[in-house]
Amino acid sequence: MKNGIIAFFLISSHSGLVAQNQVDEQAIRDIVSDIATAWTNGDGPGFAEHFAEDHDFFVWNGIYMTGLSKSQNAENHQRIFDTMYKDTKHYAVIDKIRFVTEDVAVLTTMSAVVPKSAPAPEHPQVLWSATLVKNSGKWEIVSFHNADIEILDTADSRANAPFPVEVMFEKWYSASL
Repeated sequence: MKNGIIAFFLISSHSGLVAQNQVDEQAIRDIVSDIATAWTNGDGPGFAEHFAEDHDFFVWNGIYMTGLSKSQNAENHQRIFDTMYKDTKHYAVIDKIRFVTEDVAVLTTMSAVVPKSAPAPEHPQVLWSATLVKNSGKWEIVSFHNADIEILDTADSRANAPFPVEVMFEKWYSASL
């Protein structure tokens, strides 16, 4: 009897965690979708919406901003949406969501930015990762880092990759963009 109660408790606990992770995973997927939509709409405040009030941001070109506020993030992104990234579309494909604890997750996403008039790109351009923390029931990005995927820049570099690019970035190539 005692073993049956313990087994029931363990199974019930595991089922609850799986269901919770599905809800949390969907919430994180929604954040990625919101970020891509905000970029495409040129919406700086929308882009910054899911960041913690105090977060770090690493740009692909080496710019590093620590202790960034949501409003600073929104202003910085609005500036680039109004200038160098005006009328561009952001494509994002999630590669992995890893829950480190119930309230900490690491996200890895492949993305690309192209003019709105251009077709979807063949290859991802940037790999971005984010550390998210669940704060008062809401997931927030506390650290964001994006890196240029230079290995995809030329046919020669793709051919000489340590692994086939179709394997490294499989989810991008299988996504419906």
